[in-house]
Order: sequence, then C-alpha cells, then structure tokens
Amino acid sequence: MYYNEFIKIIEKILNGNYEKNLLVEDLINLFDCEKIYDSDDSLITDVFFTLKHYASGEEEVNTNEWIYFLECLSGKCEYSMEEKMSTITKPLI
Repeated sequence: MYYNEFIKIIEKILNGNYEKNLLVEDLINLFDCEKIYDSDDSLITDVFFTLKHYASGEEEVNTNEWIYFLECLSGKCEYSMEEKMSTITKPLI
C-alpha cells in the first residue's frame, strides 16, 4: 500500500524538486489518512508522518533518513525503528 507513491515523493525531495506546500496538498489528495492511521505497517505510518511533519515545517529530515526509507520501500532492507534511528544519527551522506 502506497510504497510506489512514497518512493516517487522521496526521490523528488532528494532531487530538490518538491516544494513543501505542494507536498501538503499531495498528502491530502493522494493518501487515505484513515487507512494509514489504521495500518499495521510501521513503515507506511512512519513515512507518512515524517512527510507530514517535514511538509508542515515541524521537523527537518536528513538525507540518511530519506535514503533509509527508500531502501525499505524498495525492499532492499526491512524496516525497524531501531535501525532507522541508528542510520539517521550517522554522519550525513
């Protein structure tokens, strides 16, 4: 659910091709928030809320975190909060 859409959005962010105000609109228009809230998929909920907080300016997200999400969404690694926290605290790529 939503993996491909999230991959496209994160790739645009990493390439500098996504304005935060457009991201807010896309999060509202492209995703069923209720399904995400009710999802048992931790990756989906974490990516969605990270994007939401990033778009609203509540938090900055470093490159390592975006890359980690991309790797998980594309099946290169299995998502875990502990691994994510370890990854994002490493020196930036």
